[in-house]
Amino acid sequence: MKLSLKSFLLIFICLLFNYMVFPQKRLMKEAKKQYTMYEYKNAQETYLKVAEKGYKSLELFKNLGNSYYFNAQFVEASKWYKELMTHYENEIDAEYYYRYAQTLKSKGNYELADYYMDKFVEASPNDKRAQLFIEGRDYLKTIEKHSGKYQIKNIDINTSYTDFGTAFYGDSLVFSSSRKDNSSQKIDEWNKEAYLDFFITSYNSTNNALGEVEKWNPVFNTKFHESTPVFTKDKQTVYFTRSNTNYGHLENANDYKVRTNKLKVYRSIRDEEGKWSAPEELPFNNDNYSVAHPALNVSEDKLYFSSDMEGGVGDSDLYEVTINEDGSFGTPQNLGNAINTKGRETFPFICKDNNLYFASDGHLGLGGLDIYVFKLKEASDSEYEVSNLGKPINSPSDDFAFIINTTTKRGFFSSNRPEGKGKDDIYAFVDESMLLKVGNDLANILNLKSIYFDLDKSFIRQDAEIELDKVIEIMKTHPNIKIDIRSHTDSRASFKYNIKLSERRAESTLNYIVKKGGISRSRLLSSGYGEIQLLNKCADGVACSEAAHQLNRRSEFIIIEQ
Repeated sequence: MKLSLKSFLLIFICLLFNYMVFPQKRLMKEAKKQYTMYEYKNAQETYLKVAEKGYKSLELFKNLGNSYYFNAQFVEASKWYKELMTHYENEIDAEYYYRYAQTLKSKGNYELADYYMDKFVEASPNDKRAQLFIEGRDYLKTIEKHSGKYQIKNIDINTSYTDFGTAFYGDSLVFSSSRKDNSSQKIDEWNKEAYLDFFITSYNSTNNALGEVEKWNPVFNTKFHESTPVFTKDKQTVYFTRSNTNYGHLENANDYKVRTNKLKVYRSIRDEEGKWSAPEELPFNNDNYSVAHPALNVSEDKLYFSSDMEGGVGDSDLYEVTINEDGSFGTPQNLGNAINTKGRETFPFICKDNNLYFASDGHLGLGGLDIYVFKLKEASDSEYEVSNLGKPINSPSDDFAFIINTTTKRGFFSSNRPEGKGKDDIYAFVDESMLLKVGNDLANILNLKSIYFDLDKSFIRQDAEIELDKVIEIMKTHPNIKIDIRSHTDSRASFKYNIKLSERRAESTLNYIVKKGGISRSRLLSSGYGEIQLLNKCADGVACSEAAHQLNRRSEFIIIEQ
């Protein structure tokens, strides 16, 4: 029996459909397996083969977008989240509005990012990230005010691979890298790079100069990931992060946490002969959640870390735990809602001024992880606010792993910004808020003294006028300079109030120079730092004399050659 043309075409179409659809289903199944096993590079390649054929599905766009997002490839993630919004916006969780907004920031499209943040607010109004956005819609202006305080430099030891997570170790610097030192190194299927090991280089704290790079002690480097060490001041104890060989119970993990094998914090102690003990797990590690990126407080009786343990606020929270005198540990305590959001809070570091620096993608920022500072104190932290460090420390990319020597005002942070040498690079920085930049013709001008203010006041006192007149005279005789006015408060009153008070002091100082001296405003910069940069120990709860508090109520002058 002969087939009609209509029947023949129908059979041909069915065969063609099966030829096209079955391979796509097979590839989707393969991609999902790779995605579930954190093989994001492999998953991307497989999903892309399906997408190139014109196939569309909720799973395809979500997982493809996530595979880029979790690898901090935000520009690429943005493309697939856009497809997700275009075709399946009514079927997605609120979290995807947030992720898409973050990826739009990485492209500098803050207007559209705010549009999707509004949709996130509508879909999830009780989320702290939504509340922060409602309260701080002018966050870009606020960040701009905090910008320009640091000078940064991509350092020579970076490679085309991943380099990040520095730690001070006496006259040395220890960091993590995926650089290859032999052809047999194990490859991580997540990003197709070698597993992270520790490396060490000499370090000059006065100028951030580094020496030759060597692989660090083999006691610490294994076939798995090692990163983010922190050393006690006597250099006898080290805490660090190591990846776990046990993936835990994947069926209990949500789609965000099914992105990495679990991490654990280890401790090693050096004996009298200088030999490090075999690293031991800390007791609050667990195969089913991560504990990572340890930091020590100034007195070294508390350990801070990041974890996604049950009972937390978000994807990863910051915790503190007491280190007892016998070396045992208390019960980890969540640092609470003042710091933690439903996003990621990670990479803590505490300087000797008791400032907690950390990275977050949950607070208002420029995109990806930004670095923030929070003033720790003994009592309730409700008065304090998290402050973004601004540009150039922060960027639309991931910025994290900040450490600083508060004596030299120098330190390091890590970033995956596109102008770097590798996936993650280490950047050196100088906090210029306490340094004087001068050219050769200004070598004899180093005597600009700070001016001081009365408690809770911003008017210019008579004694301050004398010093300001000197500033005016220098600016008149040296028309090639600018001056940066940086104003501060003591620790009394709330963190938020002190920022505003310091800004009024900076503006009052600037106005005096402009009106009294006839100096152009274009030659003057001004910023308010609040109580972030105290010159002494007079933080909250510390008994200090009025004279000691007075030292912190000041405006400083930084000469900048044009």
